[in-house]
Amino acid sequence: SLNDGLVNDLTDEKVKAYLSLHPQMLDDFVLESVSTETLDRWLKRKTMFVRDCVSCVQQYQDTNMQGVVYELNSYMEQRLDTGGDNKLLLYELCKIIKTATKADGFALYFLGECNNSLCLFTPTGAKDGPPSLIPSGPITFGTTIAAHVAKTRKTLLVEDIMGDERFPDGTGQDSGIHVHSVLCLPILTAIGDLIAILELHRHWGKEPFNLSHQEVATANLAWASVAIHQVQVCRGLAKQTELNDFLLDVSRTYFDNIVAIDSLLEHIMIYAKNLVNADRCALFQVDHNNKELYSDLFDIGEEKEGKPVFRKTKEIRFSIDKGIAGQVARTGEVLNIPDAYADPRFNREVDLKTGYTTRNILCMPIVSRGTVIGVVQMVNKLSGSAFTKTDENNFKMFAVFCALALHCANMYHRIRHSECIYRVTMEKLSYHSICTSEEWKTLSQLNLPAIIYKEIEMFHFDINSFEEIWPAVFIYMVHSSCGKNCFELEKLCRFTMSVRKNYRRVPYHNWKHAVTVAHCMYVILQKTSGIFTEEEKKGLLIACLCHDLDHRGYSNAYLQKFDHPLAALYSTSTMEQHHFSQTVSILQLEGHNIFSNLNSSQYEQMLEIIRKAIIATDLALYFNNHQQLTELLASGALDLNNHSHRDRVIGLMMTACDLCSVTKQWHITRLTANDIYAEFWAEGDEMKKIGMQPIAMMDRDKKHEIPQGQVGFYNAVAVPCYTTLAELFPPSNPLLKASGSCCACVCPSPAFRKMSP
Repeated sequence: SLNDGLVNDLTDEKVKAYLSLHPQMLDDFVLESVSTETLDRWLKRKTMFVRDCVSCVQQYQDTNMQGVVYELNSYMEQRLDTGGDNKLLLYELCKIIKTATKADGFALYFLGECNNSLCLFTPTGAKDGPPSLIPSGPITFGTTIAAHVAKTRKTLLVEDIMGDERFPDGTGQDSGIHVHSVLCLPILTAIGDLIAILELHRHWGKEPFNLSHQEVATANLAWASVAIHQVQVCRGLAKQTELNDFLLDVSRTYFDNIVAIDSLLEHIMIYAKNLVNADRCALFQVDHNNKELYSDLFDIGEEKEGKPVFRKTKEIRFSIDKGIAGQVARTGEVLNIPDAYADPRFNREVDLKTGYTTRNILCMPIVSRGTVIGVVQMVNKLSGSAFTKTDENNFKMFAVFCALALHCANMYHRIRHSECIYRVTMEKLSYHSICTSEEWKTLSQLNLPAIIYKEIEMFHFDINSFEEIWPAVFIYMVHSSCGKNCFELEKLCRFTMSVRKNYRRVPYHNWKHAVTVAHCMYVILQKTSGIFTEEEKKGLLIACLCHDLDHRGYSNAYLQKFDHPLAALYSTSTMEQHHFSQTVSILQLEGHNIFSNLNSSQYEQMLEIIRKAIIATDLALYFNNHQQLTELLASGALDLNNHSHRDRVIGLMMTACDLCSVTKQWHITRLTANDIYAEFWAEGDEMKKIGMQPIAMMDRDKKHEIPQGQVGFYNAVAVPCYTTLAELFPPSNPLLKASGSCCACVCPSPAFRKMSP
């Protein structure tokens, strides 16, 4: 019958579940159908059950059970001391807590990748084979009770897990349909780090967990945390001993060979990797002047004789405003990134280029005297899913010693830098001197011959015949272009005469060349009225006059190859940076600062105009600048109101003026070429003295190749330069025509004439 079918479908579990979900019906049934005698009998049974529970707890707390716990404690410490697996040890402890609390089952969860999820621990001997972590879901509210406890880090005792709306997924396990009461506890370290989650279960038909069970479980977990913490402290002391040994080793390395800064940094990086068990390590120093991070020592992920290999490469620099290391350098705060790809500050381009996968990062500032002087970046924790707070604490202590080592390294670098400056300064002082009062006073009273006033406005003007009045020619050009009141006459005369004294008597890069270049710039400025500001005109004329100050007649490549002190001071555009430095030095002499009427901000802007213009005369920079300008012109995108575009145009003007000797009349150009080759050959002779073979251009034994070399120079450099300049400023077209004419004189073949303008 139908009733028989319903009765057969009912089970004890279903009835208990129904009554648990509808307690009011149970109350009504008891009041209506259960006698007082029956209720008394139930109450007696309940009282006896509670006594039994207390007895069980007391039994667990007796001497024998404590002996078991102490034995396990000894076992745990022994295992931990020898590097035992904490997961298995905690699992064994949880089994004891399960017994003590009369739980029907338990689950142990550990943190997953990036510490934002939980994984169910399966021990050795379980059906799934060896120990493993099975992902069970993210740490968030509104899912499972374990996720909730992991989120709050607070113990929860739930009598009816199925009826609790906070946990729609219950325990999240297949066996959860049998679970009635749950006691869920966080396992924390002594410093508050979450280690794991213990979830104890009782099935339907059993009494729910009570506060006594919670106290037992909490006490044992607290004991376990203390035991683990104690062992970690012991390990920390061992690390401290290792650190002390390392510091002694570093001190020995530093004092035995004080110049081996790279060796010192290698020691630091190797130890830092071992300290936090990282896969890769990088150490960046901070350049506060340029707001950049830089490094030239890199961990390439290889080992030699059991030690990491660090490769010395070309220095790389990047803005302090970029990346995780940049933020640490700016803020001075530690960054522990558990998931690099989930962090928007992480730059993925490095991984794409190297094929390396960055999972997590620990980045620490190195602080000296309240200022961040470096950043140490650890990449990819080898043991564990991410770097821990313990790693952070150990690393903070280590960063203090890093600061000491870097301070020593920087101090040594500054001493070396000062030595180089001293040597250059002494050499300079032995040769140079400032002008006398008679010299500048004479200049202030000089007048130019009438014939000059017309010729000086032409590009082809030849200054050779007026050597005695070259300073006066420059004063006239400044007054004509910028006005007679643009500078104090006395200071301008002092400055001009001292600049003349600071040019060496070399064949080409001399005082005559300086005035020639300044004249070419003067004509360009005169023919492009209204395009450049008064500040730019002043700066460009001064830059042209000073662009080769203290030139020694040797190329940048020569100075760098032979480790000249100047090359140590300036690694790029060596002579150009020195020329600018000399310009500033003269401006700083008493009575020489022609810009003394400017305020601090205006003065800095003026120096920047001069610096950029002088640096632009480095021919190595011309090719890229010319290409960029050509592309801007071709696309119609050139905008002189754009600072970057304007700098490129001024850079091209400086190159055009620097090469203007190829735009003079042929006999003048040929004499100038002789001066240039005199310098080239002198440099080549120096190279031959030490057994090096110079390039053909600098080898006096290859004079017959001069025409071919000159044609190549005209076609590759001069003609393209003046072509672009004429396109920018049509009034400069005479420079293009003159360069073509001189090129034809060098190699007057029909084929070349067809190429020339």
